[in-house]
Amino acid sequence: MSALWLLLGLLALTCSSESSNWGCYGNIRTLNTPGASCGIGRRHGLTYCGVRASERLAEIDMPYLLRYQPMMRTIGRRYCVDPAVIAGVLSRESQGGNILVNVGDGDRMVQDSSFYPSPSWINESQISQATQLLTARIKDIQTRFPTWTPGQYLRGGLCSYSGGPGFVKSSHDLSCDFCNDVLARAKYFKQHGF
Repeated sequence: MSALWLLLGLLALTCSSESSNWGCYGNIRTLNTPGASCGIGRRHGLTYCGVRASERLAEIDMPYLLRYQPMMRTIGRRYCVDPAVIAGVLSRESQGGNILVNVGDGDRMVQDSSFYPSPSWINESQISQATQLLTARIKDIQTRFPTWTPGQYLRGGLCSYSGGPGFVKSSHDLSCDFCNDVLARAKYFKQHGF
């Protein structure tokens, strides 16, 4: 009987740690971020910025992102990326997956819907492409800066995801607005079941 309880306890511990801290590119719960810039907050009609603005924007996008949560989990496991990070990227780029535009190297979500007023839906292939691009950028950062920490790799990958492959030249480039906002949104999503 006690062996059964031990086995159930280990199973519960394994499941809870998988859902709370999985991903090969750092634990987002331990990464500090200032959140969205005031420009991002103003662009979305907020009178404040920082983590509070990122969390509010994530909260607004949450109902739209919930429909993609199973896909994000599947794709997250495939690429070893925390689904909360995927949700953070989708939220930042597409307001929860509502806006999608082709930018030449495949479909990409856009950040400002005022330029693209027609809502669109996204599919597993598009979420996979975005995640694959992020992991490629992270792996590039790992190759270029082999002594950095997993958290720095994630930050560098997010900054180069937004700014392009050559954007990150040193650790001073790891605090870009895209990364700061995505990480704050991802932490919010993580607290809400992603």
